[in-house]
Amino acid sequence: MNKSRKLLPLAGAVSAALLMTGCSMSEKSPEEILGYQPEVRDYRPAKQQVNDASGRLLDWMVVKGASTRVGARVTLCESVDPGFKSYYRVEHPWSVYDLTEGSFDGAMRNLREQLPRNGWKIVKDGFTESKRKDLQITAENDEQKLGLNIEWNRGGESGLKDGIAITVVSRCYRAPEGTSPYGQ
Repeated sequence: MNKSRKLLPLAGAVSAALLMTGCSMSEKSPEEILGYQPEVRDYRPAKQQVNDASGRLLDWMVVKGASTRVGARVTLCESVDPGFKSYYRVEHPWSVYDLTEGSFDGAMRNLREQLPRNGWKIVKDGFTESKRKDLQITAENDEQKLGLNIEWNRGGESGLKDGIAITVVSRCYRAPEGTSPYGQ
């Protein structure tokens, strides 16, 4: 298994690409499927870590404008626990748009510069596979066990507004014994 695939399968649409799919837990252990031992971790600090990483990304972009106001959420670690009983991951999809300061081009340039300086390895820097061929950066941080996908959705002829869509996602974790992945 290629090292970049151990953390995240990073291709395709922003949210869908960041969820692991395909494998069945019937014959393989979670470690065999994922390529790593999922850490036992409460969901609250995992959510905070992802929110903090998103905040740093916005700082590194050096732009001001509107941004979506949702926080990180606990979601399925689909490849090993489609029933959402013991394993989970945290993801934070958000975007920035309607810039009042800076530019989208500058934001992408700043991210290309700041990500490697701050422990992130850029594993893709190019264009999406969509018809529009939007600019995309995909990166992983092995120390933080996080991955991210950033797409500059250029409105242009489509009539849509320009914006940068970001999804930060954690590796899969196992909820502590006697708890569920979503804190119930």
